[in-house]
Amino acid sequence: LWTAEPYGDFILDLQYSYPQGGNSGVYFRVADRADPVNTGIEAQILDCWGKGDDQMTAHDHAGIISTSPPKVNASVAPGEWNHMILCMRGGHLEVDLNGSRVIDLDASTTGLKDRPARGYIGLQDHGVPNELRFRNILIKEL
Repeated sequence: LWTAEPYGDFILDLQYSYPQGGNSGVYFRVADRADPVNTGIEAQILDCWGKGDDQMTAHDHAGIISTSPPKVNASVAPGEWNHMILCMRGGHLEVDLNGSRVIDLDASTTGLKDRPARGYIGLQDHGVPNELRFRNILIKEL
């Protein structure tokens, strides 16, 4: 599911629920919707319930793929609703998950520095049997 228009600086506030083993993501600043992995940024959605904070990687829940792991594992149990707030201003990225600041990153100093300053926002779905659900999706352009 993609936005109709590209966004530069924004706040994305959403809730989602995934099953045990669920895997998805939130893409943003994507230049080419046919190739979001290589032309945008992804905040991972992944069942990491019970995983230790020191074991979290950039591919775990709320991590920024290939860039930064979340500071803590703020995941709730599968089937419950997670609440993510993602804020992008210039090169500064903040991600709050379930009330915890898990990412506070200057993306311009990472491998993401060459990604577009403006692009589409998308919600990834790996399909059945993933049973991923989204609700209360709000976007505010800054």
